[in-house]
Amino acid sequence: MATTYSFYGILDVNLQTEHRGWRRYFDNEYARIARPSADAPAAPLTVDVRIADRAPSREPGDVRGTERFKGLFRFSYVIRGLDTDHVTIWFRSHWLDRVYMNAIGVYLQAQVLEPIIYAKLLERDVLLMHAGGVASDTKGFLLPAYGGTGKTTLSMSLMAAGYKLLGDDLQFVDLRRGVVHPYPRPLHIFTYNVQNLVGAKVPLKYSSAVYAKNVIRWFLERLLRREFLISTRIHADELYPGEVFADSVPYTAIGFLRKTGPGVESVRITDENVDELADGIAASADLNDSLASILERDPRLAPMLEREHRVLVMLLRQFDRLLYVNTRQMDLSSPDELVRELEAGTLRPSDA
Repeated sequence: MATTYSFYGILDVNLQTEHRGWRRYFDNEYARIARPSADAPAAPLTVDVRIADRAPSREPGDVRGTERFKGLFRFSYVIRGLDTDHVTIWFRSHWLDRVYMNAIGVYLQAQVLEPIIYAKLLERDVLLMHAGGVASDTKGFLLPAYGGTGKTTLSMSLMAAGYKLLGDDLQFVDLRRGVVHPYPRPLHIFTYNVQNLVGAKVPLKYSSAVYAKNVIRWFLERLLRREFLISTRIHADELYPGEVFADSVPYTAIGFLRKTGPGVESVRITDENVDELADGIAASADLNDSLASILERDPRLAPMLEREHRVLVMLLRQFDRLLYVNTRQMDLSSPDELVRELEAGTLRPSDA
């Protein structure tokens, strides 16, 4: 049985499995995102995901990987067709998908599938950016960020200020069309989020799960002597009333979240600093790290990372300035200064 998730006419993901748990997981992650497009400029990229009992016979160009994830579970996969517009991922069935679907689903999604999607989209000048994002009816704001700098909290704060959510973790940024498409996956909620989500009402079943997982995380970290992040996955429309999610919209401003500096700082983008700024945004991403792990000794990795840099430079050159944002120095209940700067727009006049 196959289920297709079509992302804006640019990318199709086909899940091929009879396992109901996998279909529920993918539906929960991608059903709110998947939207076809009638004006797509070319045939879509395709990624097939097959959950299988055994790996296929080896062929030239295959990428084969096995990892003991977090020291607990051994997962195996094969990636074929990486140099084509139709990639196939075989993921080895695992007993864990009958016990705790989220753990194995997160691995396939974040460590295998989305890194491959990231690399292939770059070929179409589309950036699956590690970023939060909100939008009005006419303007989209990109908020790339290092982990732990407050993407989710800031996105929710801006929603309370009247904007709609594009996504709190990844943004689907189409540079050729100057458009950001919504990518509303479930929010990853941790203990610190429960009290900091401005305007949200966290149902008791979810807040209880958040605190219970915090206890589990505490024991695992001490038992295995390594860091664990165990989130509770909740959709924004389960926390907020009304119409929550934005539509595809032109992006008009970019604010880069960091842990230092003032609440809001504007930096002009020039020929002298654009490469450095692009490198900073690349360093804040997660999917390129996972891609590097997949292709650790593969000669195809270097050209992919070079393409990533070119696409980031292309994006930044569309703006005349970048906003640096430090949520720790902001009153998130009233982000007026940031809203003014974002609304002022930072696109170069020739692109506005």
